[in-house]
Amino acid sequence: MVSQNRQKSMQKTTRSAMPVHRPLRVVCLGGGHGLHATLEAMRLITSDVTAIVCVGDDGGSSGRLRKEFPGLLPPGDIRMALSALASEPARRRGVVGLLQHRFHCDGELDGHSLGNLILTAQWQRSRGAVLSSISFVQQLLGIDGTVIPGAAVPLDLTAHVRSDDGTVSTVTSQRGIAHCSGRILDFSITPDDPPVFQEALDAIEQADIITMGPGSWFTSLLVHLQVPRLRQALRASRARKILLMDLVPDAETHGLRLQDQYQLFRDSLGAPLDAVIAGPERAGDELDPGPSTVLLLRRLSVYGHPEQHDRVRLAAALKDAIDEVYEDDGTTALPEPR
Repeated sequence: MVSQNRQKSMQKTTRSAMPVHRPLRVVCLGGGHGLHATLEAMRLITSDVTAIVCVGDDGGSSGRLRKEFPGLLPPGDIRMALSALASEPARRRGVVGLLQHRFHCDGELDGHSLGNLILTAQWQRSRGAVLSSISFVQQLLGIDGTVIPGAAVPLDLTAHVRSDDGTVSTVTSQRGIAHCSGRILDFSITPDDPPVFQEALDAIEQADIITMGPGSWFTSLLVHLQVPRLRQALRASRARKILLMDLVPDAETHGLRLQDQYQLFRDSLGAPLDAVIAGPERAGDELDPGPSTVLLLRRLSVYGHPEQHDRVRLAAALKDAIDEVYEDDGTTALPEPR
């Protein structure tokens, strides 16, 4: 079992105190359903949320659009982040359902989501102006928050995978890595030093809290740490950093214990983590992030779906983690999740 002891730093922090007169500034890194869950939870805590989304998706609707529109950043994870940050009025008007609607037919539209097509259309209309395209769709649909791609160009992903019989193969696509059979030995991106948006670096620098995960460990999470300028910004940031572990293993974490996953992330980041949040679903798997990192164990899953995060449970765990890493500052605690 994962250790039930909460581990807390014994050292006083020298960083800035929790802000009292403005909303907490939060940056969430990830992709897909994992980032969607974190954003939905964080909306219950603060109104100032920036999502930094991975841009390596080459499967499904996003992959088809990447092929048809060279230079297009895969819109799927951007769409998911936008839907998670939708305001309550937008949700009541059915904006989220419209954005997430996926066509089912016998023609070319089959499998495409409407949100992906809207983002692609605005990208083409604006002659490739990525951030203004996202902002336009946000304003058009009444969506709060900020969504910034993790790189300014689409990424291609490569991994070396060792199968159970010992053979090593090279997998060269996000979809292939996400469904690989074997243990991932190493992971890289092309280009290896992609341009990034200054807005992403500014958000990381100005953040009070940075969350990373959950999500596919390599293709949604570690992919951000492969971008040199993002990694450097994260290392330099004075924000409290919180890592959210996946609830159940998947193909990308085959052969990796929780401790292996944590150490791989910690080594890739090259900077201390303030807190780690994990669920108790991984029986027989231990996690020890060390004495200077808070470890919170919480039941986070939706009842009957052990792999799916419940946004209210996740929000409560995130609030506890934020309170823990700020508790020595003597500042006002955050309000209870709504």
